[in-house]
Amino acid sequence: MRPLNRVLFAILAVVVALVAVTGCGGDDAPATEGAALPKDFPTAQVPLVQGAILTADGTSPEWQVTVQAYADVGDPFTAAVDTLTEAGYAESSRTETDRERSVLLSKEADGKTYWVTVGQSAASSTAGSTVMYSITLA
Repeated sequence: MRPLNRVLFAILAVVVALVAVTGCGGDDAPATEGAALPKDFPTAQVPLVQGAILTADGTSPEWQVTVQAYADVGDPFTAAVDTLTEAGYAESSRTETDRERSVLLSKEADGKTYWVTVGQSAASSTAGSTVMYSITLA
């Protein structure tokens, strides 16, 4: 009877582990909806890549946002830059290393200049799907 108990316990442990892993979510849909953008965030002028907002902080004229992109957007970094370019932003500079990528973009709107830095770092715990934004109004 003891060997049967051990087998049943092992099967139960595997089932519990699978349920826990499945419940944690993935790149397609994070387990939580995420953080809310600050009330004064310029959503009409700064489109973000599709995904869940992991962190959002700041007040005008500076904000920082981290988004975990959905898997179907492809390369989240490229999708984020393309989304801003399609919204009228022009690339000012680009930096790429083995561990980090960043692009500085700008756009004139509403009598202001919007500066957006999009970054991605291999040091992030969700490096492949996370995009960081730093937004400044000038």
